[in-house]
Amino acid sequence: MLLPIIDFVWLKFIRAFAVVMQLAEDSRLIMMLVSCTMAVAFILNVHSGRTILRDVVNTVANSRLKSKLERQPSPIDIPRNSVIKRQLRLPLKWTHYEDLPMATVLENNGSTVIMRIYTAINFMPQLSGAELHGRYHFVEAIFKWGSLKSEHSIGQQQFCLEMQALHRCNQLKGNLEYLTLSYLFALSAVKNEPLKQICDQLRWILRPGSSIELPPFHLESLLQPFGAGHYSYHGTYDNGDVVLPTTWLINPNISTVSSRQLAQFEAVYGKDGSRNCSNGRQEQPLGRRNVYLNL
Repeated sequence: MLLPIIDFVWLKFIRAFAVVMQLAEDSRLIMMLVSCTMAVAFILNVHSGRTILRDVVNTVANSRLKSKLERQPSPIDIPRNSVIKRQLRLPLKWTHYEDLPMATVLENNGSTVIMRIYTAINFMPQLSGAELHGRYHFVEAIFKWGSLKSEHSIGQQQFCLEMQALHRCNQLKGNLEYLTLSYLFALSAVKNEPLKQICDQLRWILRPGSSIELPPFHLESLLQPFGAGHYSYHGTYDNGDVVLPTTWLINPNISTVSSRQLAQFEAVYGKDGSRNCSNGRQEQPLGRRNVYLNL
């Protein structure tokens, strides 16, 4: 019963379309209207196709990213006795870390404390050399803390604070697109003077979603350049809002932080409204990945 109705409607459509095309031949205005209508229909069809294709591509990409993140979780314990020693072709090159940025902002996103800088693109701090495949520009630095453990450990030695500085190379993709520097801090009776620039401002961003512009200082005072002797491996970076695949460079030189400075981090509130006394992720197995000692 349905087929005769479809045939009838299709026949009426064909006849109507023939009449329109006949009129279009006799009238330039009607021809223009028909052409515009068909063009719009074509564009909408192409746009719809692109949207569907983009959704499919994004779904596949997200699935691949999730699989990649699952294969290289962080943090890990750096196994000193089984690292692979590797001779660097070039030393690490630190550029513009000594320059004063136009602005430095500190934010509490409910998961961690994030530091970002604003400066001219030509003066954005960047890292290159060593085994890196491009120039990595500074994106942000976050802090992971906890009286018992922050995140990474070395030879089962645990630390109470870790500063993680995310960098990005726009020309690279996958594991090579992001690079993260790790600075580890051990508890001490003496306060850390460079870190004071951060700790003394934390009282202004205790609540999630709050931020403050910091007095100007050189990024180099916090992200102190290091060279040979650092560890590297493929893992993940997590600031509470996004998880990214990254190459980790872990500074072997351990800094110190006072108990009062650590308490200032622990006084920050998390998304659940309680004090964020510890925000480090759980240690993950190394699996089949390699950890390199870069000499």
